[in-house]
Amino acid sequence: MDLVIKGAKIVTPAGLLEGEIYVQEGKIAGIGKLGLSAKEVIDAGGLLAMPGMVDAHVHFMDPGATEREDFITGSSAAAVGGVTTVIEHTHAMPVRTAQFLQEKARYLGPRSLVDYGLAAHVWPEDIEHIQEVWEAGALFLKAFTCTTHGVPGLTPSDLLRLFQKIFSFNGVCLVHCEDEWITMEAERRLKKLGRKDGMVIPEWRNREAELVAVNTVALLARLTGARVVIAHVSHPAVLDLIRRERVLGANLWAESCPQYFYLLEEEVQEKGAYRKFTPPARNRSVEDMEEMWHRLARGEISYIATDHAPATKAQKEEGDIWSVHFGLPGVETTLSLMLNGVAEGYLSLPRLVEAVCEMPARVYGLYPKKGTLQPGADADIVLVDPQAERILTDSEIVSKAGWTPYAGRRIKGKPVMTFLRGKLIARDGKVTADPGIGHFLTRSAPRM
Repeated sequence: MDLVIKGAKIVTPAGLLEGEIYVQEGKIAGIGKLGLSAKEVIDAGGLLAMPGMVDAHVHFMDPGATEREDFITGSSAAAVGGVTTVIEHTHAMPVRTAQFLQEKARYLGPRSLVDYGLAAHVWPEDIEHIQEVWEAGALFLKAFTCTTHGVPGLTPSDLLRLFQKIFSFNGVCLVHCEDEWITMEAERRLKKLGRKDGMVIPEWRNREAELVAVNTVALLARLTGARVVIAHVSHPAVLDLIRRERVLGANLWAESCPQYFYLLEEEVQEKGAYRKFTPPARNRSVEDMEEMWHRLARGEISYIATDHAPATKAQKEEGDIWSVHFGLPGVETTLSLMLNGVAEGYLSLPRLVEAVCEMPARVYGLYPKKGTLQPGADADIVLVDPQAERILTDSEIVSKAGWTPYAGRRIKGKPVMTFLRGKLIARDGKVTADPGIGHFLTRSAPRM
């Protein structure tokens, strides 16, 4: 064997296992007390072993607006955070064709420290040709219901055509849900009033806009049979709409992010652009946060991603609330924040692994290569110290952003070693590998 990890408790969606993890040629070769010798032995006593996190929603801006993030810094942040697979799409230079997807995959080859898949964006005029970019390897097709980040919003008629097309080739669509007309009217009204305070954000990108768009998207998903993921679900009322259509037969999944478990709506009043993301934080009380945790624990939230969309402090301060970039950094803190949820009793370890590893890998066709520790899977392993306590600080952030919205928060649970296909890529918050180790991913053939 090339590697054996001993002493760790192995976390699976079915429960915790005692045993050793054996790695050969980048794959999990066996789990159990097999007594096999190995070139390298890791003593992981007191630690948990789990699959590397599969972050299905990141924006590394590369190629594009690399002053915000590039693939080297973004994938480095992923590695130290226990993320071994990302699915990336950037709005600055969106993938719209099969040719550009292939060019981008080649360009990123020497730049990633983690394995990566790519997603494509959908423009109304591209709908008839989207199968080409899907077959070239896009792991999902991203659609917006309101014009955002320069990507045009799709009308209900556009969405109907899109979902019918996606159903015809069994694709997957991730949809950003905010109603164009509601956000447009709110923007017009707020600007007429001369408003530039932080509360512009939740009033502009309001709850009603999200709910109306989700209602339309979820219904159209059911009517067409298309496989659709609702992106960054921000509050329980959205989950109620998704559940209604799923009960009626829709192929729907719900993605959420740590900002909807940890941040309060009112923080944008004080923090301004540092809390400018969309949909915004909706929590108005601790009880609201707890309800999101309960929905995750019950499985109403299918999986957790980060929507990592960094901007530097300088960029967050260079304009007013209307003009500064949307987005938060998150790829290196999300697993730790979710582990803290386990420590606080909101979530079990098996459900955590299901939500951050297995389910995103299943939804986007990467399972069982990714998202699991079983023989034949890639040896993407994260060793976690569940007892480690720390206060998150801006100074420890590896992302080019250089800050975190969770600075000052004390959390419990930390990834301490990250292995990609059996190779150590990060340890104790430091990268230990060189860019280029990451591989471009396409869909795995299902294994019976």
